[in-house]
Amino acid sequence: MGNPHNRKFKCWAAACGNCGEGPSAEHLVSKCLFPEGVVRVSGFDWCKQEAKSIGINGLQRQILCKAHNSALSDADSEAKKAVGLFQRSATPTKDGSLGDNKIDGQKLERWLLKTAINLSYGGNLHIGIGMNGSMPGLPSPYLIDVAFGRRSFSHLMGVHFLLPDKATSHSPSEIIMFPLIKDGNIGGFYFELRSQPVFLNLFPGHAPPTLGAVAEKLGLQQALLDAKMVYRPPQIATISNSMPTSLIKLKW
Repeated sequence: MGNPHNRKFKCWAAACGNCGEGPSAEHLVSKCLFPEGVVRVSGFDWCKQEAKSIGINGLQRQILCKAHNSALSDADSEAKKAVGLFQRSATPTKDGSLGDNKIDGQKLERWLLKTAINLSYGGNLHIGIGMNGSMPGLPSPYLIDVAFGRRSFSHLMGVHFLLPDKATSHSPSEIIMFPLIKDGNIGGFYFELRSQPVFLNLFPGHAPPTLGAVAEKLGLQQALLDAKMVYRPPQIATISNSMPTSLIKLKW
């Protein structure tokens, strides 16, 4: 990825104004979610040939000012809570977050989008398909507004949960993510948030019926490729490591 200190700092949210407090050493994937884990990434110009597993501290760049990074902290907090619920074998924390089985789905979407932008920023691909004002490696004004909660995703954009019919295996020590690319555009992102796979759709008006319809050659488990994709479900049932089934409710 290169040394971020050799690049002139520019906040990816600068187009919306109100930058301040200088650059933050932004973790491309929020460290609060996964302080000691590994992120497995593929599909970008620095990991095209094969997936790379990188410690969370190895994914830092100066890509947001401190003011804008702070403004995204509510999305980080909700994503941390969601990942804790998805990984049912996790030890309950003192704040009791695993006992509260409700997730703000729009804040989770904002975190997914923020992470997608973090990973794509400065590259040679358009982030999303058909976005007004889009330039390679830069988020469009629309995506910036969604990331900061000023607008909501519409037209089937946003998070689709994969609900496989068969059991799948997931590493409790990894979060997996990669873009789905077509003709120089990132049409969406696949994430495995410990035990829960999701797809962030960035192609307005279009959504694949299954991940296998657009990502057949990405080496995923067949059950994931064939899984039904549900857009913004009101609730999901999750089970991990033989723990009892848990019902998670999502607010949209």
